[in-house]
Amino acid sequence: MKIRNAQDFWSGAMFIAFGLFFALYGQAHYTFGTSHRMGPGYFPVVLGVVLAGLGTVVLLQALRMQDRAGAAFRLDLGAVAWVLGSVVVFALALPTAGLLVSIAALVIVAMLGSHEFRWREAIGVCVVMVVIVYLVFNLGLKMSVPVLPVFLAR
Repeated sequence: MKIRNAQDFWSGAMFIAFGLFFALYGQAHYTFGTSHRMGPGYFPVVLGVVLAGLGTVVLLQALRMQDRAGAAFRLDLGAVAWVLGSVVVFALALPTAGLLVSIAALVIVAMLGSHEFRWREAIGVCVVMVVIVYLVFNLGLKMSVPVLPVFLAR
């Protein structure tokens, strides 16, 4: 079989590797539980299996599809730095800036890594992500993470 799209092929292989690692690690080191009463291993195992399945689909598509105009795979280290930097910004900002501001900062800094960055789209994605994160983690899961910045939370 011939690899027709190297970028998708290696992305799929990476997804499969990470997915299998987390599924096997979660299964070996944590109790799984049931879907009604989930154990600590439930989430990593299920997420790992889903990630490996997605990787398989991407990898198989790379074997079937024609390469886009012979484009060579090129790793954009600048984009990688922006995305990894966004996680660092989130981790540093969370204790004092709160969840909502930290999520907004994470989204904007990560999107700065794109060559197609537009402020209007970044603000839109920010608003959607802040609402989703607030609904899921604060209202739904009732996690004890500071939501607002320290100076507003009093």
